[in-house]
Amino acid sequence: MYLVSPTLTNDYANTMFRRERMHDGWLDICASYLQHTFGDSLQGAKVIDYGCGRGDWALAFLRAGAKHVLAVDAAIDNVRRLHDYCQQHEIDGIDIVHGDLLSQNIASDNLDIVWLYRVLHHISRPSALLQALRHLAPGKTAQFYIYGYDAGSLRQFTVDTARQLYPRPNEDAFRLESVPLTRDARRRARNDLTAPHIDWYNAMEFAELLSGAGLEPVAHAPGLDAFIQGHCNQEFQPHQALCRSVPAEGAILWSEPARSYTDDLAVLSAMAREVNFVLTDQPTRMQAALGLMNTHFTHLGSGISCSTAIFELFLYLLHVLDVHGGLEQAEGLAYDFVELAEAALSDTARAHLAAASHPSKLAQTLCNNTIRL
Repeated sequence: MYLVSPTLTNDYANTMFRRERMHDGWLDICASYLQHTFGDSLQGAKVIDYGCGRGDWALAFLRAGAKHVLAVDAAIDNVRRLHDYCQQHEIDGIDIVHGDLLSQNIASDNLDIVWLYRVLHHISRPSALLQALRHLAPGKTAQFYIYGYDAGSLRQFTVDTARQLYPRPNEDAFRLESVPLTRDARRRARNDLTAPHIDWYNAMEFAELLSGAGLEPVAHAPGLDAFIQGHCNQEFQPHQALCRSVPAEGAILWSEPARSYTDDLAVLSAMAREVNFVLTDQPTRMQAALGLMNTHFTHLGSGISCSTAIFELFLYLLHVLDVHGGLEQAEGLAYDFVELAEAALSDTARAHLAAASHPSKLAQTLCNNTIRL
């Protein structure tokens, strides 16, 4: 599935799922989400859950009314876990396959629903995968739920920066090195820092990917987090498209999610470049990457805005540069904001500084407040 060695694929799966346990309460929530998303069309449906992981969605489809689920995963331990769970709980209606559509044929009757949840961004040949899935569900009424990471998000900044600092560890190394992380940061880090491959898509790239596979979005699927919490956070708004075959009645244009922090990301990116330049030994780079994840996910909060996380990420990068002697070496936009931050630390005049006129909220905050490191 990921076009990497089976060992790496299985190692990644174990990093994510070895300590995860399925329970009825969670499966009921997932089943409710599926019923909300697919409505009556789910009753008696034949479904493929591709990249099924530990199998919670495959099980939830059965609970929600599907007749049969084909659960496919490239990691043998995922397949074993789901197989053992189904045997232990005497669950019928799920065929579990260890496989990869990009390297083998997977036999199936014409399917009604294709579920590709949190998988596409890990595929190095996404177009080929979508086309293969399209062939498994050739009917005009078939529905495709396609999920992809959103480019330009705050999460992309943090994950990409951390992955550059901290090359993909194996499971044993990550379990030891992630001990200082908070629970939220650890759960995200094991998903995104240990993944062999991650792609991020802007709206145009995502729409073109669907179109190239003969699919068109007909609805923005509700996100699971928004379904549970009642709102989404601007920090991460993945593409979640309910699609049909081309031509699709009621097709919609795919657009970027609303964000208010593009200018702030420019500042964070400039600071991150300086950090990447000044940190040269691997232990220190790993430490900075995990610290970045901790800072991000500790300060997200439960609201829609992620302004607190953005500000704390800036202060964290400033701290790293301070500790490792990088403040004096900063250039360009990073230099301007280091200068503004120094003035905010000492509560001296700032209006005349170059960064004071920058359009970011970070500039406004540093101009109007004192800070402490």
